[in-house]
Amino acid sequence: MSLLQIFIPEAGLGASCDWALRDAESVKTGHSDCSTLPPASHIVLIVAASRVLLTQVQLPAVGSRKLREMLAFAVEDKLLTEPDRVHTVAAARAANGETAVAIIDKAWMRQQLAQLRQYGIRAAQMLAETLLPPLEDDRWSMVWHGQGGFVRVGPQAGFVVDGGDLHTPPMALMLALQEARIAHTAPKQLLLYHTAGSTAPSWSLDIPIEQRGGWAWHGADSTGAASLNLLQGEFAPARKAQAWMRHWRPALGVLALIIGVHVLATLGDWARLQREQSRLKSAMVATFKQTFPEASAIVDPALQMQRNLAQLQRARGLSDRADFLPLLAQAAPLLQAGQLQALQYEQDKLQIDITLADTAQLDTLRAQLRALPLRTEISAPQTTPTGLYIRLSLGIGLQPQAK
Repeated sequence: MSLLQIFIPEAGLGASCDWALRDAESVKTGHSDCSTLPPASHIVLIVAASRVLLTQVQLPAVGSRKLREMLAFAVEDKLLTEPDRVHTVAAARAANGETAVAIIDKAWMRQQLAQLRQYGIRAAQMLAETLLPPLEDDRWSMVWHGQGGFVRVGPQAGFVVDGGDLHTPPMALMLALQEARIAHTAPKQLLLYHTAGSTAPSWSLDIPIEQRGGWAWHGADSTGAASLNLLQGEFAPARKAQAWMRHWRPALGVLALIIGVHVLATLGDWARLQREQSRLKSAMVATFKQTFPEASAIVDPALQMQRNLAQLQRARGLSDRADFLPLLAQAAPLLQAGQLQALQYEQDKLQIDITLADTAQLDTLRAQLRALPLRTEISAPQTTPTGLYIRLSLGIGLQPQAK
């Protein structure tokens, strides 16, 4: 298996690319036109550290689909731009509840991928350069390029530093060490690398510094950085057709024929049921006209019959199931599921705004709704600082259901 790594600098790709080709025996590096890169079975893009923000956020234990929906809001307070202008991916949730995330400008990333597609290059991974330096226990690894650099502080954590010189360390590094000491997570040592063309600095810090010599991105192992692959969500690469499908084509053809016959039979049955539905609706309209001959417009005879009967009951002082108190009595158990925000009754419908603590309470609420002999509607949950905000609508209907 051959691995082609392509480096994307902070300014973006030009007509030529820096690359490294790895196989079981050797590593070849080069700088050539992007249209003439060597072929490989696996392609990985390495993005300059300054283009990717790494941070930690607190996220609930939810499914991957819901996690993607929550990410943009979870990192909003760490951004200087609108959440919809960045692409965010998350690693696995740690035992302490924290989740490592990587954030990159969406338009810039889309532009780089589009340019590579022009040359027929479709990568399987896009990784942050920040996570390439080797990591050792209780140590930070820093890469210095002469006027700044970047620091890897954990398996999925790191930051970029600017400024400083050969005798004065960057201010961002000093502040990070101070915060780590306060949090009792300070490293025992700083492993310092420098890039080609730069000189190893001689700094004085509160922790020992070990000079590790020269460093280049193409000499690093990208395995550890793969846990924060930026090619996820809308940027996920399309899967190639599986080889086993070629062997199953005859069986798939027979299966397609069976499905086709079943679809035709289903359509015939559907047409029969449609005719039966039309006949029953005509009968309901006739019954409604006979019962309420003064009605002029008939749209939903069953619902109109139900409402007219309810009006007759109210006119005679009788309570109806669609009144406020009967609906509230049936909805009372639902109010215990979370924190009530608002309650409104209008046109035979009770509307409840409620905040739930987590998705487990949401699943319990949905089960309760299915058990109610009412027509129910539930809005899509909205993530707020206090939990999941939803809106319930309860009313009388012929076929109660919970969405």
